[in-house]
Amino acid sequence: MTEKPIALRAAEVFQAAVETLAGVVPDGFHERGPGGSLLAFTGSRIAALNGILSVDPASAAPAEIELLSTRAEQRGAGLPWSIRLRGEPEEKIVRIAADHGLTTITRQPFMLLPLTDGSLPVPETVPDSVRVRPLGGDEHETFATVLGGAFGAPPAIISGLYTPAVLDQPFLTAYVAEVEGVPAAAGLSIVTDQHVGLVNIGTLPAYRRRGIGRAVTGTILREASAAGAHTAYLHSTDEAVPLFAHLGFRTEESWTAFTA
Repeated sequence: MTEKPIALRAAEVFQAAVETLAGVVPDGFHERGPGGSLLAFTGSRIAALNGILSVDPASAAPAEIELLSTRAEQRGAGLPWSIRLRGEPEEKIVRIAADHGLTTITRQPFMLLPLTDGSLPVPETVPDSVRVRPLGGDEHETFATVLGGAFGAPPAIISGLYTPAVLDQPFLTAYVAEVEGVPAAAGLSIVTDQHVGLVNIGTLPAYRRRGIGRAVTGTILREASAAGAHTAYLHSTDEAVPLFAHLGFRTEESWTAFTA
């Protein structure tokens, strides 16, 4: 993987944001390996929100990944977990992951967008009946219901992580898009160190292909820019890359994720 300073910096900010999140959720914990790799559990039933995150190729040494994998099994209390690394892992790490039951390998495009006046997306043309607004912690059930419906997950999985206290954290903002007052889409932003991470942008099936999800994304980017963020980042699926590319994001690199 060819190192790009902007991608490395965004990756470091993302890692630190995960560490911060694990420190504020009800059942979270986090620790660092000797080389700087992060072991963080949020207590979620979603594997991507638990496990090892290494963003510096020098820290992704097999010995460190093995050490943290053993710690993950000891402290994870049976929760699903993952190993996530930038670029392509060496074969020893593939074997270590498999030895710990993580035999599914996926690639994740890591996309970035500079938040300058000339690169901010133009507001999507959506009907006047669509309103995008931030959610307070007292509306955590609305957030969980919309995201659960968008991603086919039980709302309890989401509300168990994004509790009222978590959604009221100053670095994190949940958004909902309403159509004539009815929740239709949702998303989450994490603003730290002049970067904004976009997480879980999802639209209920009945409201898709109307530009509502793009409206949520555009609102997040504009509000984060107004708050001082100069770079946006996200992990995408291959299917969602065209949507984010339409908004100006570029795929800077690919990450590898190991799950059971």
